Amino acid sequence: MKKHPVKTILAAFNNSRENRSLFKEALALASSMRARVIAVSVTPGYEGNMNRFFLKDAEQQLTEPLQKTLREAKEYATSLGLQMSTIHRTGKPCDEIIAVANEEGADLILLGCAKRLQVERMLLGRTTAEVIMNGPCDVLLIPEDAEIRFDKILVGISGSKASIHAGHRALDLASTYGGEVHALYVTDIPTDRALRYGVRSDAEKKGWNIVKEFVSLGDDLDVPVITAVKGNMPEACIIEYAKEKGINLIVLGSKNDSLGFDMFFGSVIEHVTSRAPCPILVAK
Repeated sequence: MKKHPVKTILAAFNNSRENRSLFKEALALASSMRARVIAVSVTPGYEGNMNRFFLKDAEQQLTEPLQKTLREAKEYATSLGLQMSTIHRTGKPCDEIIAVANEEGADLILLGCAKRLQVERMLLGRTTAEVIMNGPCDVLLIPEDAEIRFDKILVGISGSKASIHAGHRALDLASTYGGEVHALYVTDIPTDRALRYGVRSDAEKKGWNIVKEFVSLGDDLDVPVITAVKGNMPEACIIEYAKEKGINLIVLGSKNDSLGFDMFFGSVIEHVTSRAPCPILVAK
C-alpha cells in the first residue's frame, strides 16, 4: 500500500478560542511527522461602507486580532525551538485558504471546530465545507479542546472507492504511530425496504465481506483491525461508536467529484464533523 507522507501542514486560524489552541496541535503534529507548518489567517472581505456606517477603520479592526493570533503562534513555536511560517490574507476565507494550500503545496489542512448547538450546526460551517470540497488535500478538523492522537482510529467503510481510500489513510497512520483501526460498516437500509424479508441479513452479510477484505490490508501492515457492522443512519452509528470505544480519530472519505456545496449539507461528513467528540480526518 502506498504511503502518504505529509511534508507541509497548513493550519488556518481565526481569533476564536478553538483556533487559538489549534497552533499547539499543529506544531505537535508537524514535529511528529517532520513536516513544516504554515499558519494562515484571513480577514474577511466586506461589501458596503463599513467605515461610514458601522466601524471606524473597519479593516484594521478586523485584521489586528488575526495578526495577533499569528504572532502568538509564531512566538509559541519559537519557545519550543520550532519554526512556523505565517501568512495573512484578505478576502473570502475559504478561497484564500485553498489558494495558500495550492501555492505552498500543502499535504494537510488543519481547521478548528467550535462546540455548537444543534441549530448552529445547521447554520454555520460554510468555510469548512468549501475547504473540504474544493481544497487540494486532506482536511483535519479539530474540535475545541481535542487532542490529535492516533491510538484508536475509526474509519467508515462502505465499499466505495472513497471509503477504501480513507481506510488506507487510517492504516497508514496506525502503522506509523502504533495504533489500531476500527472499521465500521453501516447497513443504511432505506425505510421502505427495512422490513422486507432477507434485506437486513443480506446487507449485514455484504458488510462483513467488505470489512473482512479490509482486515487483510491491516494484516499486511501488521496493524490490528477491529470490525463492526451496524445499522442504521451512518452518522449516528459513527458518533455512537466513537464515544463508546474512546476513538481518538475518525477518518472519512470524500469524493473529488462533489456535486456541489448544497450536497455537502445533510451528508454523513457534515453531520459527523459537527458532532464528533474527536478530530476528524477527511481523506480526499
